[in-house]
Amino acid sequence: EKVLGKTHPDTLLTIMNMTNTHMQGFNDFVKAEEMFRQALNGYERSLGKQHEDTKMCAKNLAILYVDCLQSKGKLQELVNDYPHVPSTMYGATELLNS
Repeated sequence: EKVLGKTHPDTLLTIMNMTNTHMQGFNDFVKAEEMFRQALNGYERSLGKQHEDTKMCAKNLAILYVDCLQSKGKLQELVNDYPHVPSTMYGATELLNS
């Protein structure tokens, strides 16, 4: 962050990788959500909402909402901004329709 900046793609990719550690290694889903949001906001600012890296980050956040948190409300908010998410992952449509 200090060298490249908070919204540099390499910084954001590092945050994404660290997020997976919190999610899978520590089962710290609250911290993982915070880090995914930080990365998603950075991708949106630096690359825009339509960039593939931004969409990938949104999908990863959706996976957290579906698989770990079972949060229909948060998933719906994310889908409002990224309508592609449910069609690209297993379980999202089911959670939204439950």
